[in-house]
Amino acid sequence: MKSAAILAAGIVALALLAILCLPHQLPPSTTSAPPTPANFHARVEYGMLILRGSLPSQTSKAAILQRAQELYGSTPGNVVDELVVDPRVGPVAWADSISRVLPVLGQMTERGSIIIDGRSIVLSGQVAGNRAKATVLHEIAPLTQTGLVLEDRILAGPSSKAPSKVSPSLPAALSPKPPSLPVAPSPLAPSLAKASPALLQKKLNEILAHASIEFESKSTTITPSSLATLDQLIAQLRQFPPLPIEIGGHTDKYGEPDYNLELSQHRADTVRRYFTKHGLPKQFTAVGYGASQPLSVAGNRAGLQRNRRIELQVKGQTDL
Repeated sequence: MKSAAILAAGIVALALLAILCLPHQLPPSTTSAPPTPANFHARVEYGMLILRGSLPSQTSKAAILQRAQELYGSTPGNVVDELVVDPRVGPVAWADSISRVLPVLGQMTERGSIIIDGRSIVLSGQVAGNRAKATVLHEIAPLTQTGLVLEDRILAGPSSKAPSKVSPSLPAALSPKPPSLPVAPSPLAPSLAKASPALLQKKLNEILAHASIEFESKSTTITPSSLATLDQLIAQLRQFPPLPIEIGGHTDKYGEPDYNLELSQHRADTVRRYFTKHGLPKQFTAVGYGASQPLSVAGNRAGLQRNRRIELQVKGQTDL
């Protein structure tokens, strides 16, 4: 009996020792959070290059900034650097190709942008014609060859801002002047001669019919691909005198009504801040409608996405 008791006590001691020591001998857990996707956004505005995004390495960022300063100059303000190097961002094949394609933005006659988000690249802006567009699409190939899917939003056509030309044979100061004749005042463009709310509403609707403004799930963060849509809207709004405009935020039906109402308000506020940050007058009113005004009653993904939207309503227009 005594030996059995001793044996039992030994077994218990060994078990306790195993419990205390085993966790320290196990290899550390290799489970880790998935890497954060890299993203990049380059936009030319009033001759200024604005760079934003999250990159995987300082080497990639340095190469992009060096090329940007070669193209737009090193004077402070010519290149706005909002790029960050995030250690959580995984390596991507396209990061080293950005510096090679930045020159395509200089071929845009109107505001141009390059947006990379996940596996897609959105290219927007305006070029002089179809041949110029073909050149831009050819020169963007280093990015598409890395596996990115191209979303082409380039408009081909003459720019409304034609550069002024001076005769190369004579200096401007010695160019012959035409005889002074009475000149009738040139008529203003229709959009500037008289503010037409209906015309502006039509233009805004055309943009939003082809590209919506989307947000990250349960967030007020605008998706990178939607920034191109906002830039198109800004370009259109600048062609009209300031008009009062309501920014309406809408959600799908899922979630508590109070939460959806608050979320839609915050998203509308985010769009209003984006507009005013980019130089538009404070002509906007942000209103959140929650899920009270659905466009679709379908419960599938397409129907829900259609209801999660931002609408722009020009006030005072009646002749749509």
